[in-house]
Amino acid sequence: MDLLDHMHRTAFLGTEFLTWLWYHSQLDDGEFRLNRDVEFGPFELWFEDKLVVSAVAINAMENLFKGGQPADSLEARTALRLGKMASEAKLRIVRGAQEWAFTFKAQGLVMASVRIPAVLSKEDDDRFYERMFLTEQLDHMMKGLFGQFLELRLSAAWATTELPALQRWTAGAGAEA
Repeated sequence: MDLLDHMHRTAFLGTEFLTWLWYHSQLDDGEFRLNRDVEFGPFELWFEDKLVVSAVAINAMENLFKGGQPADSLEARTALRLGKMASEAKLRIVRGAQEWAFTFKAQGLVMASVRIPAVLSKEDDDRFYERMFLTEQLDHMMKGLFGQFLELRLSAAWATTELPALQRWTAGAGAEA
């Protein structure tokens, strides 16, 4: 199997990951922690004012929710119950006094329209390096979350614990039911 075939066969992981982030951001009040990075500390991840849900079928209809808190809306949860998954969302990450905002596109695991925290350095060279450092921190958080998701997705706990809880949440019963 060549790389392109492999990419097409695993494309569903992006929508599963974004839907899993949605589930955990609501379940855990937005708080996340990278399992293997004790020094990094906790951070919050929130879904902002844009959410796109779609079905995995080719040429299936998409639903775009904008304004307010679409991840909390009855309409978005109904789309989940109908078998759609999150395919794009505007996200916000808060870590201490720092805040990143970006659009995450599940297909290709792409971050777009990234807004990093304010840069404090005055010198041009220092500003550049600080901007790169802040961008690397965002990349580190998202890669860490995706790694945690993949570890869980490939474990027996996915089928026995996580997926049933996610399905209960999707159905509207809450994860603890």
